[in-house]
Amino acid sequence: MIGSLALFGALVYLSGPGQVVAEIGRIGAVGFLVVVLTVVLPMVTWSLSWYVLLRGAGVPTPWPSTLSPLLAGFALTYLTPSMYFGGEPVRAYWVARDRGVPTARILATVVVERVLSWVSVLAFASIGAVFTLVSPGVSLADKGAVGLALGSLILLVGVVLVVMVRHVRWLSRPLRWLGRWLPGRARLRRAADHVAEMEDEIHRAFTRYRRHTLLALALQLLTVFLSYIRPQVFFYFTQRALFTFPQLSLYFTLSLFVNAFLWITPGGFGITDGGRVAIFSLLGIPASGGVAFNLVYRFVDVILVGAGVQLLVRRGLLSLRRGRVTVRVDPPSPEQ
Repeated sequence: MIGSLALFGALVYLSGPGQVVAEIGRIGAVGFLVVVLTVVLPMVTWSLSWYVLLRGAGVPTPWPSTLSPLLAGFALTYLTPSMYFGGEPVRAYWVARDRGVPTARILATVVVERVLSWVSVLAFASIGAVFTLVSPGVSLADKGAVGLALGSLILLVGVVLVVMVRHVRWLSRPLRWLGRWLPGRARLRRAADHVAEMEDEIHRAFTRYRRHTLLALALQLLTVFLSYIRPQVFFYFTQRALFTFPQLSLYFTLSLFVNAFLWITPGGFGITDGGRVAIFSLLGIPASGGVAFNLVYRFVDVILVGAGVQLLVRRGLLSLRRGRVTVRVDPPSPEQ
């Protein structure tokens, strides 16, 4: 964390602190409010997407009750070395514990929600990849890397979708097989039973309550769109800039890979910020503008992360002991 914050500070220094502050000052109160909305509204549509899946699964959870576990899971994901995964088990455990339903059932809705999120992200990224491949400002090596990485991600998500729709026992079957040979056979068999329950629920999401799943996908697309337009919102208020669709798509796609592969420090501070500044340079935005963009959005993100951490502490799921941060999850009850 110290190292990543030092990198972030060096980025601000090299970009010119005075210019960065001036850039932030130009956003104004109205612009800052709109920036906050582009962070908060995706959280709302994201939670609605998960709520719809929970309703489809027959879990009687009021929509406001999904906000706290979602925010707590977001905080964990943000602070772990992964932009897209990390807090899912905690929010699944949170809802299962509150509603008294099997954790595997809730975790199935989380898995489906994450897959729909990746489908939505890749839908926008595929558009951006086309503009990336024809952009003269991107080197041939970078174009090849983007094409290869995006193609691999699309193939991976496609395989996951096929496995879910066709109800392939992709995880429980290997666990049962291992339960025949490894020590702790009874425990592995019980684990396989819980995983099979999760696989069954995932399959039902794509068969029995497809309408809920399609509505959740539409909400995920809206969530991604609200993140997609962030550069337009910020730089319209600071520079009155109007980006073209290819420019926004180029930024979105390249920043996707920056977050996916460079989020190796808590919050991705420093490294991902430098990557985004480099992407903005392709759009004609000076380094001070890119750093100002990062600072403002980081500020709003950190407030949400702080709220999520507070929820975890109040819930008793996060503790600091002997200088180590731990996430505590109690063993499931027999019915869970």
